[in-house]
Amino acid sequence: MPRWLLWMSLGLVLGVVAVLYVQQNYLPERLTPEESARLTDELRRTQASLQETRAQLETTRRELDASQQRVSTLTADLAKAKAALQPLIQDVQLLHEVLPPDPRGGDLQIRAGRFYNQDNQLAYHVVLTNRNKGAFRGNVRFTVEGRYPNGRVASVDLDPINVTFDRFQNVHGTIPLPDGLYARQITVRVVDNNDSTRAVRIINARS
Repeated sequence: MPRWLLWMSLGLVLGVVAVLYVQQNYLPERLTPEESARLTDELRRTQASLQETRAQLETTRRELDASQQRVSTLTADLAKAKAALQPLIQDVQLLHEVLPPDPRGGDLQIRAGRFYNQDNQLAYHVVLTNRNKGAFRGNVRFTVEGRYPNGRVASVDLDPINVTFDRFQNVHGTIPLPDGLYARQITVRVVDNNDSTRAVRIINARS
């Protein structure tokens, strides 16, 4: 055998041995077919999850844009509503000024009231004002003097109506009258949370 061929063969053998040695001791282990298939499946699942996350992110972005648009619309509507309410607020303030004072005076006053008999109920509308600093918290109580269908005259206390207000309050609605009572006269009392009467006024009911 020629010497050069011998050296070439020896070098080839040494190269293969070196590659096997480096691969065995320094390079990561070679994957088995099962491990390679499992890694491929995991990569496919990761890519699918990433794609789903991107789709969810896009959906969230569109929802956020829609929400911002709704907020802008609501803000504009609120500004319009405030502008429309301003004349009404001025009217209420004017009404507050021109209403006659409570004959009994005081810082908390019953400025006006109307009562109607309506389908066995008492329809009421009472205007209250407060000159004290801070909000008033308490209730409005009605004592109704009237006549039952059998002709008997009686005085009945109705359920109190809770109120909380700063300067001005309209108290209105309907409240049942017991046993067909027909209201003639109503004593209105404004009572605070300490059960102290702050204002009283007697008002006749209308038919």
